[in-house]
Amino acid sequence: MQVIKTITFAVNTTKPGAGKAARRLASLADREGVQTTIRSDYPLQADALAGQDLCCAIGGDGTLLGVLDAALKSDCAVLGVNMGKLGFLATFSAEEAAKDLPKLIKGYYEIAERSILCCTTKNGESVYGLNDVVLKETDGSGLIRLQVASNGNRVSEYHCDGLIFSTPTGSTAYNLSAGGPIIGTRVSAIAMTPICPHTLGNRSVIFDNSSQISVANLEPGPCPRITIDGRVRFPSEDNFPIEIAVADRSFRLMQNPDHSHFAIIRDKLRWGNPTIQ
Repeated sequence: MQVIKTITFAVNTTKPGAGKAARRLASLADREGVQTTIRSDYPLQADALAGQDLCCAIGGDGTLLGVLDAALKSDCAVLGVNMGKLGFLATFSAEEAAKDLPKLIKGYYEIAERSILCCTTKNGESVYGLNDVVLKETDGSGLIRLQVASNGNRVSEYHCDGLIFSTPTGSTAYNLSAGGPIIGTRVSAIAMTPICPHTLGNRSVIFDNSSQISVANLEPGPCPRITIDGRVRFPSEDNFPIEIAVADRSFRLMQNPDHSHFAIIRDKLRWGNPTIQ
């Protein structure tokens, strides 16, 4: 693997201890001859990682999601340091990062290529998402009615509180809370999970990575709100129909070579070891 020569530390200063962790890690990197920058303007601007080999996002999964646009534009790898609670993406603790950083700098790491979604409005505006695209009604008081098609073929109509379109990476986020499936991170697919559907027959659907999904709004009045990776996007109300597809680029997540995705899931979801009879 490539030796790391430049690192930007993206710090979510609202997380207790994040600033201290960034200074400690930057000091360790400096000793290895790495050029370092510490930034607290989170989320990062799109050009913030130009010329960088690595972005170390310090805070939690939300902090890591906040560097997505900049990482995609510069093709920069991202390492997540978890100062919060869950940490499905930010898999290093501050202590683990400090212990492993010298080895990572020397090239002892793996890059997980995580698929992302591209959501495009009828006006041609596009936004990328690492976790999910969520469609929900705007005022919290009613249901929405959406029609979904894949590659021009009608799938179904959904009368529900909302729809979640998730990557495998995001399958353990809102998708899981809504009853959707956990998908292995090496699978290139889209999970669609309805939120509180009015019809009990509406269940999650897994689309393959060649699917071009179209979503039309069937209700008069305000269009559903579009949230991508937890941020409301596309301020215009006249966005539908929208298109959702697996993007032709990927998010480069740096991991320890002995990283186990399902070990993280077992830990975070508190899956116990079954008793062997």
